[in-house]
Parts: sequence; C-alpha cells; structure tokens
Amino acid sequence: MDWEAALTPAQRRVVVELMARDQPRPTFDRSLGDELRARLEGSLAPLAESLDAPLRVSKSALAQVHACESNYLAELDWQGWNGATAEGEVTHRAIQLSVALDGEVPPLELVDHAMAEMEADERSSLGSFLSELAGPSRGDLRGRAATSVSTFLECWPPLRPKWHPRTELPVRVDLCGGRVALSGKIDLVLGQARGSEARCLFVDLKTGGHYPSHLDDLRFYALVQALRIGVPPFRVASYYLESASFAVEDVTDQTLEAALRRTEEGVARLIEVRAGLRPPEVTPCPRCRYCRARDTCPGAAEWARRDQQDD
Repeated sequence: MDWEAALTPAQRRVVVELMARDQPRPTFDRSLGDELRARLEGSLAPLAESLDAPLRVSKSALAQVHACESNYLAELDWQGWNGATAEGEVTHRAIQLSVALDGEVPPLELVDHAMAEMEADERSSLGSFLSELAGPSRGDLRGRAATSVSTFLECWPPLRPKWHPRTELPVRVDLCGGRVALSGKIDLVLGQARGSEARCLFVDLKTGGHYPSHLDDLRFYALVQALRIGVPPFRVASYYLESASFAVEDVTDQTLEAALRRTEEGVARLIEVRAGLRPPEVTPCPRCRYCRARDTCPGAAEWARRDQQDD
C-alpha cells in the first residue's frame, strides 16, 4: 500500500495543511540574527548590569511577568512535582521514544519505558517523584499519559526520517555576556534550514484547550531560533491532541518584530523586579485563582470581585 494511502484523514491534514507540503518556503536576510541580537543587547545591557546572577528567561516566565509581575515573584520558588506536571513530562518523553524506537511500540509500553528511564536518573527530582508514586496515583498518571501518546500516534503520520524529526529539542541563546539566557524546549521540530531558506516547522503539542498565550510562546521560540542560527522556522503551530486540530502562523519579519518587542519588554520587567529596581505591579487576572499570594494580594480580591460579577 502507498504510504499516503495508509494515512487517516486527520494524519493527511497534518501532512498537507500543517506541514504545508509542496508549498514554497520563505528566505530571510543573512544578517537577521545579528540584527536581532544587536537590538536586544543594546536595549537590555544596561539593565542586565543590575543582576547578581544570570537570568534564565523561558516562555513561562515571559507569560507570567506580562500577566502579573507580582504573580511571577510569588511563583518563583520551586514547589516540586505534582501529577499534572509529571504527566506532561512523561507524555513528551514517551512521544520522543515513539520517534526513536523501531517498530510499533504500544503507548502504555512507551510510557513505562519513559518512566523507568526517568526513575533511573538519580539526580532528577522528577525521577524521585515518580519512584515514590504508587497505587492509584501512579496508575492514573500512566493511563492519562498513555492516552495522550495514543492520541498523538493516531492523529499524526509516522514521522519519516527525511523530515529530520526532533522531539524535546532544547534551544538557548546567551545575551549580554551571559547575564541573560533565552531558553526553551520545543516539543516537535520537523525539517532543517537550508542556507537562508526557512524549512523548519515548530510544533507545541497541547493536551488542553486554546489560550492566547500559546501564539506568544511559539513566536518566542521562533525568535530564539533566529538568534541561534540566523534563520527562523517557516511556520509555528500548536497542535491540540484532544480535538485533532491545530493553529498555525507563518513566520515573517513582522512576526519576529512582535516577538522581539514582547521579549524585550518582558525581560526588562523580569530584571527590574528580580533586581529590586522597583516594586512589582499587581494586575488582577485569571492567574489570581491559583496564585500562591492570593490570600493576601489585593489583586486577587479584585479579580474575585470581577469574576463574581461576571457570573
């Protein structure tokens, strides 16, 4: 049977519509990465001098500080793993194994491989958490992770070697002499840049619903890639496993400009509140519902009042 004839309609949509098969790819100026770096460092270098330790900037940190600076500071301290956060890591590692292992390995077996590998890492806090997880809690995590992996395998075509598939790809750019690092981990990358031609597709795999911040996260990844190698991805996408749907954006100079402005502003805010250059702003927002400072923060009380009025 022909390879494409064996695809389900959902899998074929991924190949034709999401991966934009047979469509032209954009090219970017070879000086793009240097120009973006010069602009960011020129803006941030004076503020970066205030840091007493390197600042790691992730998509989550930018989303938090743009939503509410007070929430960002309240959530700085690591509170350890829970079932939901561990499930996401196990799911993504199992999907990574589905790409790397030969043959058709059942989803639950992929999950068990992933958990065993993580538990074997004695230096990992996640490994320790999983090792201590037992009974119904462990079974629930395994089951939900296996469902997500099964959904991915059902909705996505088998990833062909010629697509250069990479999962959980770490990316990082150091700025201002290493005082600021933009970093992240991309769920799925397909393709490779060729000269100044953008041929990469970046995909974030989502197990929940749509949120406006998802697009900002992907634009941030596109910016980091442009800074790293001088060529951004041609397209970024969020793929929603539950609905087998996706939201895409083709990367243009305007996309990178928007990402640069948001990153520039966000990093400046992060430095200012981390270095104590000014008090953090309080912004009532949906994050108030689960913020660790919600019992004492006036913003949380204001959000609760607005929420009650809306209801």
